[in-house]
Amino acid sequence: MIDGPRSDPFLKQATDRVAGSDPGVDLDLFRLSFALTRAANRFTRHVESAVHRPRNLSTAGFRILFTVWACGPLAAHRIAVLAGLSRASVSSVVNTLERDGHVVRSREHDDRRLVTVSLTPTGEDAVRDAYGGQHEVERDLYATLGAGDREVLARLLESLLDVPLD
Repeated sequence: MIDGPRSDPFLKQATDRVAGSDPGVDLDLFRLSFALTRAANRFTRHVESAVHRPRNLSTAGFRILFTVWACGPLAAHRIAVLAGLSRASVSSVVNTLERDGHVVRSREHDDRRLVTVSLTPTGEDAVRDAYGGQHEVERDLYATLGAGDREVLARLLESLLDVPLD
């Protein structure tokens, strides 16, 4: 077991609190979830403030642009699934992205209820630029990990994404 709780006072305090509230709790699982959540939130906040906001994007806006850039034109409900956002969030953020000239919406000919979101050239430039900035942050953040460690960590996290939650 890595010496985590003693090196991070908040982790130690939270672990002690959880252990005292329920003696049956698996503290290794708690620490894993706690660290994963904190690391993801810390990364997201940093990238948003250092990269996305200076480019007039929110985290959700970047996620939508990146999803459509990676996959091509998509229905809004599919963007929600792939980007990990609610349908309401996608609708609201797409309104902003459309207003800013990054995306366009179109209705499908076969089913007029189905709305497809596509990138504009401006949107493609914006997502490429934002990802370039994000990649610099990734390089700095993961510089202390060797290539093998990065591969193992990515593989482990990807395996968690394969576990169905519903």
